[in-house]
Amino acid sequence: MGSNLYKGSGFIPGIDEKVELTAQINEEERSVVIQFDREVGGEATWHGNDVEMNQRPKYNEIVFRTTNLPVETVDLVWKFNASKIDNSLAGVIVPQPNKQRVSGEKGFVLNK
Repeated sequence: MGSNLYKGSGFIPGIDEKVELTAQINEEERSVVIQFDREVGGEATWHGNDVEMNQRPKYNEIVFRTTNLPVETVDLVWKFNASKIDNSLAGVIVPQPNKQRVSGEKGFVLNK
C-alpha cells in the first residue's frame, strides 16, 4: 500500500499550544514519521518506535511510541485508527507515567 500522508492539527501532551502536523505512515516499512510545522520539543520531525500495525475490517490500527519528546524522559504512546471508508485518521496520544508530570490524553483527527 506504500506511504500515506494525513494532515491536520492537535495538541501534544506537554505542549500548551495547538500544532499543525503531518503523519506519514508507511505500511510496507512499518514506519511512522510525524512532521510538525515548527519545532516541538526541539525537533520538527519525530520518528515512531515500536510500530505495530493491525488490519481491521473498517480501519487500520497503528500504535507506536515516541521517547524523550517533547520533554526529556517522557514516553508518549500514539494510537491511530486510519479509516478504510473515508480519508480520515482518528488519533490519541497517551503519556506514560513520568516524573515530569506530563499527563492527559490528547485526541485529534487528521485527513489525507
